[in-house]
Amino acid sequence: MKSHLRCFAIFIVLIAGAGCGRSGSQASAIAPDFRLNDLTGLTVFLNAQLHRPVILTFFATWCTPCRDEIPTLVDLHKRYQNRIQVLCIDVDPENIDTIHSIAAALKIPYPILLDEGRRTMERYGVQKLPTTFLIDTKGRIMSRYGAIGEAEIRSLSEQIERLVNVAHGK
Repeated sequence: MKSHLRCFAIFIVLIAGAGCGRSGSQASAIAPDFRLNDLTGLTVFLNAQLHRPVILTFFATWCTPCRDEIPTLVDLHKRYQNRIQVLCIDVDPENIDTIHSIAAALKIPYPILLDEGRRTMERYGVQKLPTTFLIDTKGRIMSRYGAIGEAEIRSLSEQIERLVNVAHGK
């Protein structure tokens, strides 16, 4: 009986560990393709963006950490312009006026895509906002981040440099 309880306890620990905000898309998994409209009504497909690495971030207007990391994403977009693509998926498109206001106020230069019904968020296993993925040109998820702080910026920058160098044959 003790061995059954021990096995059950180990099983519970494994399940709990696997669910620490990391369910769904994991590093080395293939990123689910999506078809979402941007703020102008243009339809964007992930697979059409994979001629360069993609930083894919999930965002909501009510999420303070999401808004706080926008300047970092804008900086990454500018620093690696034409070598990476930043895409922002907004999961509360019912707040379209607020989205437009934030985009204008922060001068967001990358596409903001609207996830009606949060289906894309679900397919990526996103449970907390913000969540950011780095996707290589083969569509593989290279890394996943929660809120981006200094350590995450360094890690993300190092990974981007490696991916950009590989993409350009260096």
